[in-house]
Amino acid sequence: MMFGAVVMIALFLFLIEVGAYWHARNVLDEAAAEGARVAAAFDGTCAEGEAVAEARVAARGGGWADGVDATCTETADIVTVVITSSTPGFLSSTTGYEARVTESAPRER
Repeated sequence: MMFGAVVMIALFLFLIEVGAYWHARNVLDEAAAEGARVAAAFDGTCAEGEAVAEARVAARGGGWADGVDATCTETADIVTVVITSSTPGFLSSTTGYEARVTESAPRER
């Protein structure tokens, strides 16, 4: 019975970690897509796209979004925004994973 309780607690903590990682990836993905959309606009710049992406993560992520790094690269026809951040974990900043999300959009002409 004691072994079963330990396994159930470990499974519960694992599910919380998976849920937190999944949620963080969704927030980062949505922010990267919005940053790429803004940067790819006819009068948009990569600096604006990075700022929008970081602001979107800060608005949705709250306290766990402190270490967010958004970078934007631009080729002739494609704008790419990459966001890296650590995800929230069950025990706050002592657990969690590094997440990296990439979104691209075609440059408007």
